Order: sequence, then C-alpha cells, then structure tokens
Amino acid sequence: MADSQKKISILLASDFPILSDSLVAIFKGTKDLKLVGCATSLNDLVQQMEKLHPEVVLVDISITCERFSDLLAQISKRNARVLVINQDLSPGQTLEALRNGVHGVVGRRTTPDLLCKCVRAVVSGDIWVGRGVTAELVEFLRSQALQHDSPKPHAAPESAPAANGNGDSAENRFGVTKRELQIVNALVEAQTNKDIAETFGISEYTVKHHLTNIFDKLGVYNRVELALFAINHRLCVAGTATPQAELAEDKPKAR
Repeated sequence: MADSQKKISILLASDFPILSDSLVAIFKGTKDLKLVGCATSLNDLVQQMEKLHPEVVLVDISITCERFSDLLAQISKRNARVLVINQDLSPGQTLEALRNGVHGVVGRRTTPDLLCKCVRAVVSGDIWVGRGVTAELVEFLRSQALQHDSPKPHAAPESAPAANGNGDSAENRFGVTKRELQIVNALVEAQTNKDIAETFGISEYTVKHHLTNIFDKLGVYNRVELALFAINHRLCVAGTATPQAELAEDKPKAR
C-alpha cells in the first residue's frame, strides 16, 4: 500500500480501449506511475476525477474537440496536470491549448519511455512540448508577429527594434545580457544545449548556468515557456544567434 501511495496517479480520457490497455501495460512497468482509470466522456471524466483525484489527466483530444475548453475548466478546478495526446494539432491549436492550461502535448507516436518522462515532467511543474512542435510554434508565432507588426500607411519607419517609446533594449527591459539574448535566440531556433555550446564555444554547464539566470530574470520555468516569452516580447527580432567569434563573454558595463 505504501508503494502505491507514492505513485503518480494518472486518469486517461479516451474512447479507444486499445489505448487504455497499452497505457496500463506501460505504466505497470514503472515504479512511480499508475493508471487509475479511463473516462470515455466529459461527464464520466468529471465523476472519476471527483472519485480518484488524479495528479495527471491524460487526454486523447479526439473525444473532446468541441468541448475542450469545458474539459480544461473542469480539470483546473481539481488542480490536476493536463497532458494532451494528439498528433494532428496545428501550431495555433497547440498554442491555444497551452494558453488555456494544458501542461504538455505529445504525439501518438511517442515512445513509452518518453511518455513516462513527460508525465513526470508535468507533475514537477514543467511544460512539455516536443522539440519539433516547439519549432513549429516558433514559426507560427513569428508569422503572427510579422502580420501584427506590418508597416501601416504613413507609419514612421523604425531604425531598430525597440521595446517602448524610449527605445529601451531587451537588456534594459529585462536585465538580460547580450550573451543571454544570443542563447535565447539559439534556443528559439530549437538548438539543444549541446548545439548552443558548440555555437558559442562554451561548455554545456555554462549554457545551463546561463539558462538558469535567464529563467530567473524572465520569470519562466522551462525552455518552452522561454521560447514563447521571447517571441511574444520580441526578444528575438534578429532571428539568429551570433557565433562566438563575434562576441566575447559578457563583461560588466561601466556605469
């Protein structure tokens, strides 16, 4: 009984029995995950949530497309983490899901090990979106930003991307350094820590140290949130990371 209490409880919302059977087998092979039930409708899901109090609700979105917002509202009332299984969500739909409280999106072709890792991540407070999906989200957000920022008739041209009427840079607005901005750009381009380290000629440990500082300064908790924040706040206007030869490590500026 003690061991079972330590396990992360997962409730599946799906109308595909084969998916339920597969997940039972997958989670049974772990020491810390347990599928406690399977709901086949929104009403059934609400009842089971009230009875089972799961930590994670694993949603096969095909059963809730039209009432997805209702589903999220019901889940959020019970403080469960929401993980969506779907292969065909568009970047816009994925972004909307994240904005409405979804904590992770995985494809139906996700491997069992990666699915388990994803469940653990969202329980620990992370937002989980696959690397490929992150790249699609970035491109989608960039296209939206370009449409939103298209020059209007008689608008005065800007000599450089500015954050506000005073022309403050991202460094002044958020306290990030030039090196940190470069790393943000690299991350938005879906580079891994190893890629970033090679780009700038630094160690992966240093990359992690920079990311920790960036997370603290911007108030984000993971790479996905950072990418979305960077696009929404136009931190990556240039769109490319600068190779190490073009910029030395950050040094304190004279005041």
